[in-house]
Amino acid sequence: MPITSEQLTPWQRRLVPGLTELLFVLLFLSQLSERLFSPGTGLHLWAGLEALRLGPGLLPDTLSFTRQGALWLNPQWLGDVILALAWRRAAYLGVAVLCALVFAGTFTWLYRILVDETDQPAVSLMVTLLAAAVAYLHLLARPSTLVLPLLLAAWELTRKPRPGWVAFALPALAALWANMHPSVVVVPLLAGYAALTHSRGPRGWIIAVLCLGALSATPTGAAWLVGVIPSPADLAFLRGIEEWRPPRLDELRFLGVWLYVLLALLARRAGAPLSRPEGFLGLGILAASLLAARMAPLAGIVWAPALARDLATHARRAKGAPGVMLAVLQETFAPFERVFRPGLWPAIFGGGAILAAPYLGSFLPAVERGSSAANSPVRAIAAAADLDLGPRVFNDYGWGDYVAWAGRGRWLVFMDARIGLYSGSVLADYGTISGVKPGWVDALARYRPDWMLLRSKARLVRGAADSGRWRVVYRDSLAAILTPVPPPGSGR
Repeated sequence: MPITSEQLTPWQRRLVPGLTELLFVLLFLSQLSERLFSPGTGLHLWAGLEALRLGPGLLPDTLSFTRQGALWLNPQWLGDVILALAWRRAAYLGVAVLCALVFAGTFTWLYRILVDETDQPAVSLMVTLLAAAVAYLHLLARPSTLVLPLLLAAWELTRKPRPGWVAFALPALAALWANMHPSVVVVPLLAGYAALTHSRGPRGWIIAVLCLGALSATPTGAAWLVGVIPSPADLAFLRGIEEWRPPRLDELRFLGVWLYVLLALLARRAGAPLSRPEGFLGLGILAASLLAARMAPLAGIVWAPALARDLATHARRAKGAPGVMLAVLQETFAPFERVFRPGLWPAIFGGGAILAAPYLGSFLPAVERGSSAANSPVRAIAAAADLDLGPRVFNDYGWGDYVAWAGRGRWLVFMDARIGLYSGSVLADYGTISGVKPGWVDALARYRPDWMLLRSKARLVRGAADSGRWRVVYRDSLAAILTPVPPPGSGR
């Protein structure tokens, strides 16, 4: 006999765990690993700690020798501060718990949205897990993870008409987001989409203008927008960074992206007709996810309600064995999901995880150590300390953040992930040197680095050794360290 609301008290409806609570716990536990920590995590922790010490304005650069002392505008200072506070609470474990909770909370909320709209728990669960798999590609300990719930909230405020003051929550959300991550630029676009599709009168466009103005609600106004708009040279450099490349068909980790796009296109056969703005939005975000893997989480979240509706229509029409199986799942889970009111257990579980984070080190030693030797030059940095190498490091771009953070002021890097700070001659010289292009020897000599930290298979490792001016003093499967060859007669 199906459970009905009449059979349970309001407290029972909240206390008895259902699929939602199980999903939250599974998503949280699945992400609580050292994989969250990339070489770039250190930069965000440094920036957050500096913002706590000096305030959220311009920060003097203390990480590089090429731009030392230059003022840097951090467009995601609030996100970095939140990560830094988690670090103060429980070091790497605190950061991991925070990011895993945000991820689990976002996609559990997405699941509830889909269930409420489709009344199909099995379909909603499948779409949620697929969207989570797409976002998993870029789930790292950095502010872009912290804004996932803001993206879902913004989409909820714009995809359907909202009464009165509720719609005006969007500019406030944009103001918060503007201090957490540059991806806030999607909010005015979503507000414009809402004005085109379902807003009546001028209200929708007023909200869109307010969202645009909210981009200036930062300690430095709209100045951060100048720093995040890449120059043509910066854009060419960004295209070489893996996360901004298209997802590859021959790499298993991109399977979720391709499945999502394929399923979204096939499911449209049963879906209701789309308005022109809806069609442009769908094609736009799906195409963006195929042009740059970094855009895939946006597509996964934004298109999830449409995909769930289309698949629910297919499920209701299914015949034969698939139809019978879907009907059984519907009869089994739908009554529970209609009656239960989740939220209490995820809140208790999340609060408990935050409180327990400082004491979880013995259970999660890999997370407690942070970056692993699989993607960070952990062993090479230890070797550099043993060799007592000088402070100026010409580093692989992807490792600059890690070297600066791990060195705690001992080493100054050539450059790190703050591309806007190095835009111009430093970025151009990095491209010349790392690419072993004509003039690279003289370009490197101008900066007088004490040593180089490069990927073992980098062209520059062989090029520098063949030049006779550098020698390899350390190498492992991931990284190589090179030091200058002393000139003849130097006695070294």
